[in-house]
Amino acid sequence: MKKFVEESWLILLLGVVFALMLAGAQTTLSARIRENQQRALNEAIGEVVPHVSRTEVIEIEGYQVFKCHDEQGQLSGWAVRASGSGFVDKITLVVGLSPDGERVTGLKVIENVETPGLGNKIEGEWASQYEGLSFAKAIQVEKGPPDPARNQIQAITGATWSSRYVTDIVNEVANRVRPKLAEHR
Repeated sequence: MKKFVEESWLILLLGVVFALMLAGAQTTLSARIRENQQRALNEAIGEVVPHVSRTEVIEIEGYQVFKCHDEQGQLSGWAVRASGSGFVDKITLVVGLSPDGERVTGLKVIENVETPGLGNKIEGEWASQYEGLSFAKAIQVEKGPPDPARNQIQAITGATWSSRYVTDIVNEVANRVRPKLAEHR
């Protein structure tokens, strides 16, 4: 019994030491993590909206919206940071909109934990299918070859649900944010 008590204290002490080490690492690295997240967001904005030299951050319907300007100060487009449910967990992306808010200029996934090798393919070249699509009607996901004239994109083979979840997020931006952009021009 005495040996059990001695070993229990050792385990408790080790647990406290490791907890303090983790807390210290979190405190030390949190500023760097925030900087890296902001850098990734800025890079994503530059990828989804052409000719961005400065941004103005506004909030519309709970979304973080970036009003993007070119070097001459003209509106070059909008970037919306949006999140939604994925097949595995939350997906966060940046959707680029044309200056009039009528078309997708780009899409960049900045955070996801979808299934490796399948659902996480939403981060790659697949997202380029959204470029140029209209917000006049909902974007649809097709398992076969898409018809861009009908506002369709092709699902990722084996990850149709992840494809649909990304499209749901984009359509939500179209429905909730796009109608309010005129108030901020």
